Amino acid sequence: MVNLRHSVFLLAGFCLTFVGPQVHAEESVTICGESWPPYLYKAGDKTGKSKNSIAGIHLRNFKSISEVTGLDFKFEILPWKRCLYDVEKFGRSTDPEIAIDASYNKERAEKYHFIGPLYAFGTAVFYSRQKFPEGPFSKRFDRQITTIADMRDFEICGFLGWNYESYYTKHGFPRSVQIMKSRSGMQSAFSMLSHERCEVLEVHPQIVIGAIATGKLEMPTNITCHKLEGDLQKFYLMVSRNSPRAKELVARMDKAIKDLKSEGKWLSIGAYDARSASGIAEAVKCL
Repeated sequence: MVNLRHSVFLLAGFCLTFVGPQVHAEESVTICGESWPPYLYKAGDKTGKSKNSIAGIHLRNFKSISEVTGLDFKFEILPWKRCLYDVEKFGRSTDPEIAIDASYNKERAEKYHFIGPLYAFGTAVFYSRQKFPEGPFSKRFDRQITTIADMRDFEICGFLGWNYESYYTKHGFPRSVQIMKSRSGMQSAFSMLSHERCEVLEVHPQIVIGAIATGKLEMPTNITCHKLEGDLQKFYLMVSRNSPRAKELVARMDKAIKDLKSEGKWLSIGAYDARSASGIAEAVKCL
């Protein structure tokens, strides 16, 4: 699956701080990410107007990490490319020191230390039921699309800033295959798909759930999907290698995350979905 870090929603920097039970002065840890519901997103009120606050699964989990480690965390929602740049070039205590919800690749590993994974999930292919009443059929493989590799002969939608390198290195796509990347977020990509400007869109269904639940996506009525086979996609924290305390942060936070998971205290998307807005399963039947 791709990295969704995808930049889908270009938002200005909104921040939230967690204060842990520390007794000595220690610089807070600024974590940046793009809007990535249901994990991290800007909250809105019932009228649909935005509030200057951040919500999502990460807030609950990092409150737990703060209680365990004594670290203070401040979240900022930024365009993904800016987040990556700021973390890579970390130089001041007020700069983002960690990027969240990142997929792994070798190029990134040269710039950042990885922590996690925080979570992992599968993926699905979305398409227009008007264009493909029986589902997208791969003539090359003489079957309906069941894997990412099966998508290579279709016109593919994607998201600007997401990591599609695995399409070429893992799934056998020739470099001549280009991804039509939306610059305007989730709604724009699904509109492109609905109007048949492309044929298929591969995206984590959990992210679609979050986008619908938080009002970031109104699913076009002609769009449906089915799950794809393959390994689960893992998402990590990336700590700047320019941070003088990078190794310390990796050690403390990685242990805390593992301990919270083993103790059953780590909030998963499954628990979040039980409290989500009704109608999601009806709107997105493949989830």
